[in-house]
Amino acid sequence: MRRLSRCPLAFLLFVVWVSSGCQFFGQRSSLATHYNLPLTVQLRMDHSIAAASLDYRDACGQALTLPIRDGLETQLKKRMGQVFERVHLEPGPSTDAVDGVVDTALGVRQVDLFIPRKANKSYPATVTLGMEFSYTDHHGTVLVSKKLQSAATGEVETRADTCNISGLDKVAEEAAAKLVEGMAQQLGTATKIREQAQFRKSGDKGTMQSAPVPPATPAVAPLAATPVVPVAPLQSAAGSTPQAAAPDSAIRSGMTQLSFRTIIRDDNQNHVLEQRESFSVEFEVKNEGAVVAEGVEVELSGHAAIVGGLKSPVSLGTLQPGEVRRVAVDGKVGAVADAEQAELMCALRASSNVLLPSAKKFFVAIHPDAGAAVEVLSVDVDQLPSRNGKSAQPNSVGIAIGIGAFRDPAVPTVKFAAHDADVMGGYFKTVLGVPPHKVKVLSDANALRDDLIEVFEQWLPKQGSPQATVYIYLSGRAVVDQETGIVSLLPYDGTRAGASRMFSLARLQRALTKASVKQAVLMLDLSLEPSSGFDPGRVVPPRWAQQDSSGEPDRVMLMIGNSGLQEAQAYQPGQHGLFTYFLLKGLRGAADLDKSGTVLSGELCEYVHDQVDAVTRGATGGGQPTLCLPMGGRQPVLTGIPLSKIR
Repeated sequence: MRRLSRCPLAFLLFVVWVSSGCQFFGQRSSLATHYNLPLTVQLRMDHSIAAASLDYRDACGQALTLPIRDGLETQLKKRMGQVFERVHLEPGPSTDAVDGVVDTALGVRQVDLFIPRKANKSYPATVTLGMEFSYTDHHGTVLVSKKLQSAATGEVETRADTCNISGLDKVAEEAAAKLVEGMAQQLGTATKIREQAQFRKSGDKGTMQSAPVPPATPAVAPLAATPVVPVAPLQSAAGSTPQAAAPDSAIRSGMTQLSFRTIIRDDNQNHVLEQRESFSVEFEVKNEGAVVAEGVEVELSGHAAIVGGLKSPVSLGTLQPGEVRRVAVDGKVGAVADAEQAELMCALRASSNVLLPSAKKFFVAIHPDAGAAVEVLSVDVDQLPSRNGKSAQPNSVGIAIGIGAFRDPAVPTVKFAAHDADVMGGYFKTVLGVPPHKVKVLSDANALRDDLIEVFEQWLPKQGSPQATVYIYLSGRAVVDQETGIVSLLPYDGTRAGASRMFSLARLQRALTKASVKQAVLMLDLSLEPSSGFDPGRVVPPRWAQQDSSGEPDRVMLMIGNSGLQEAQAYQPGQHGLFTYFLLKGLRGAADLDKSGTVLSGELCEYVHDQVDAVTRGATGGGQPTLCLPMGGRQPVLTGIPLSKIR
């Protein structure tokens, strides 16, 4: 359950991310298509496949690992043998002329499984796998380069007398089969590969000449595997939108264009660069045009404590059209006198025929002593990007509610809640592209119970439509009924003594149903406490998934920043709630795990879980459990909702 105690995601379809957007494939045929292209290829599998495994938790919450290497390798070998005439496996040299090379690397590996208790029962489980693959011809030209994600949903069995679960291996096998099948379809039907095969079949000796095997494609590793240092962009953030594509006139004149992404990782994973701490700066550079880019290099500048030990410039050499090059530069933080925000500038340089993107400028929190308390402010997420043109989601609706102060002085305050809602409302407009007139922000004294009723049950139905996606953000305090587990938000005028002064999530769900919207995403950064008069010996956990008596598929995805009966933590360096801070960072681009240029709802869940887990476990040793749920687990498309576009 590693990638989803954090995030029970579910796909019934699998999604292929390409440069132009998303492609959806239907369910696989029971009979695999044999393309039998008359080509001899070498199949190279990255080390991520050789070590492929899934992390999950059993019925007792113990961390376990399920190896999936053998099944995935078997699927790849078998299916590639049905796509191409001959397949050579690496390692081992080939004595025959190789027409092309297929490089594969594993990306996302996620188990979505939630087992509330040991019982003789079955539970839904979803395994999501991602892969990056490419086909390079004998000349070294990349003909196909794509990213693919697939998921399979099944049932696992549990028993009351053991922690073991059974059936997860079958779900993983199905996910791998779907993944490989999608790869086979892409390679077998690719126009450029089929054209090459046609030349080969016709015996065009001028086209098919023996050539050295091209170098391996860099391994794929999700950027969120390790928590990153919070950085404050002045003009563009890591993963932000690059410059627009080069105009046709530039292309015709022999110009090309580069785009790039940057991310910083610190060694101790506390999101602050400390004196003498090791860190790395990672770059991903892509040639977006149709012309070779020569003399490409990355230049670093900024605070001496950061760049003093870094190699700069970093040479990337020549990039072919469409080629992506990844490089990491390791360094060690130099002398730091005082805690501050230090500047780091990253810029590309290249030959005169290359159009370069704007430099990326960051503020990075640095500190002189790794053992001292860090109070460096890094409010990078508060800097809203400008809105350009029409709304990206003209049919969407946004509601942001933050209640950190209460009329009843006996109710503890929630730090940053009102500010969180205000900033999130801005993100709905600028990052997600919701029309401003379809965004509502309520905070503190303006978030009475009657205000909540009005916005959800009167205002929302007027804005909704069958095509609308509704984004709802809630920050504050909630009460968990110790008889039913129902979670209820505490309004400004609410009391913890009775449900009559609260607003339940069940009521919110009913309001969404009446609003007749397509789907909804709820982001909850709530401190949870049990209802009054509860028995400490019988604690009822929160009941997030509401039952839908109508029998219709669930249309609500929940992103829960704190799923346990405890206080949700604030993140002082970011001046936001911890969960909210990384929600905002993720929406700006940090959660684009597959580097498709679009942050999907499932990606945001995974990214935020990783970051919150790293911060809380490092600080407290106990952690703050996050959770993402399609309600009832019956609507897998909810994890593929495009939230923000970053390029």
